[in-house]
Formats: sequence, C-alpha cells, structure tokens
Amino acid sequence: MSGFILSFSKCRWVPWAIAGAFVIIATVNGALAYFAFHSDTGLVAQHPFELGNGYNRVLDDGAAQDALGWRGTAMFSPDRGRLDGRIIVQLRDGHGAPLDDLAVKVAIVRPIEPLPEQDLALLGAGSGVYEAPIVLARGGQWELRVSAARGGQIYQFAERVVAP
Repeated sequence: MSGFILSFSKCRWVPWAIAGAFVIIATVNGALAYFAFHSDTGLVAQHPFELGNGYNRVLDDGAAQDALGWRGTAMFSPDRGRLDGRIIVQLRDGHGAPLDDLAVKVAIVRPIEPLPEQDLALLGAGSGVYEAPIVLARGGQWELRVSAARGGQIYQFAERVVAP
C-alpha cells in the first residue's frame, strides 16, 4: 500500500499538465480568432451577393463590348522624374483604325496597398491616342482601369504598369 501512495504522489503534476495544455490550446485559439476578425476580408466589392446576382448583366455587357471589336493599350510614360509623367491610352477599332472623339477616363489604382484611387479624364491627341499628365504617389505597380465611351458604346479594360 505504501508503494501505491508513493507513486500517486509522484504523479501530482499530471492534472496540472493537462490544465496547462488546455490553457495553451485556448490561448492559440483566441489568437487565431483575433487575427481572423481583424485581418483583411479579401472582398473586392462592398455587396458581393448583389454583384453575384447581377452577373448575367456583366456577361451581357462583356459580349456587347466584344462585339464592338475595339482594342486598347495603356501605359505610363515617365517625364522628368520617376513619378511624374503621362498616362497614354491608344484605342483602335476591329480593323486597326484609330478611334477618335471618345470620352476616355482612367482610374489609377494601387493593387498592393490601399491608396486612394485617382481618376483622370484623358484628352485626345489624335490618331486614337489619349493622354493626361499625372504624378504618382509611389513607384512600383499600378493598375490603369480605362473606360472609353461614345454614345451608348462603352469599352473598358485594365492594364498593369510599373513606375520606376
């Protein structure tokens, strides 16, 4: 009997070890829950459910845009410094002829950090070229979201550019 009492007293730490393991588990779960609630949600729209319900309209708009046959390119051309320069957009129809007399707008978005979006209205320079001066907030990667319209015809595209 004395051997049993002796071995029982040697195992007094076991309940404390079990309790300590549960404390560690609760702490890790609490930390994971905190970071889950306080990190970026990854949503790209304020109301994704409504946007998803209207997706057939998006597909119809895309088909109408493809039927136009318009093609465009966009670029950032630095001037004197590395961050000041010009946004240049070139637009062509399905046969390669330049598209003039369009209302062209560009939204400049920083895809890797939440900087405010910059909106520009571009002026026609002839031969399907539209441009406007810009000073970017930082060097690196930017996304140019171009929208060109004439009457009820709308052409949109996005292009990534890198400022030195």
